[in-house]
Amino acid sequence: MLKLSKKADYALVALSHLQATELPASAKEIADRYNLSAQMLANVLKTLTQSGLLASKRGAMGGYALGKRPEHIFLGEVIDAIDGRQSLSDCTSLDKRCSAETNCPAKSPILMIHKKIKQFIDSLTLADIANREILKGVSIDIPFSS
Repeated sequence: MLKLSKKADYALVALSHLQATELPASAKEIADRYNLSAQMLANVLKTLTQSGLLASKRGAMGGYALGKRPEHIFLGEVIDAIDGRQSLSDCTSLDKRCSAETNCPAKSPILMIHKKIKQFIDSLTLADIANREILKGVSIDIPFSS
C-alpha cells in the first residue's frame, strides 16, 4: 500500500512543529522533542529550505521557520520536495514502462486511483493537517470520473 518515506514523515513533523510554535527552531531542538535522528532531520530541513517551504537564519536567535503561510504549504509539495514525484505503480509513472501497457485492463482504474490520491494529497495544507477538527470531516469518498 502507499507509504510515506521516513524523510517525508520527518518533514511533516518538523513543519507541524514550526507551525504550532510559530518560533524558529533548530534541527536539534525538533529532533530532541520528537526523538528523531538529528542528522536525517537536518538533511530534511535543508531540502525544505532549498524548496522554499522553510526559511533558515543563522546565529543565536536563528533556526528554521516556515517559508510560507501554513495554508499555502500543500502536503503534495512537501512529499515531492522530499521524495520526488511519486507514482502509485509503473502504470502511472512517467519514467517507467510496463510490458503490458498497450492492452492492460488495469491501467485505466489504476490511473484514476492515482489521480484521486494525488488530488487529495495536493489539496491538503499544513493548516488542514494541524486542524484536527477539519480532519475529522475529511472524506476521501470522492466519486470516480476521468
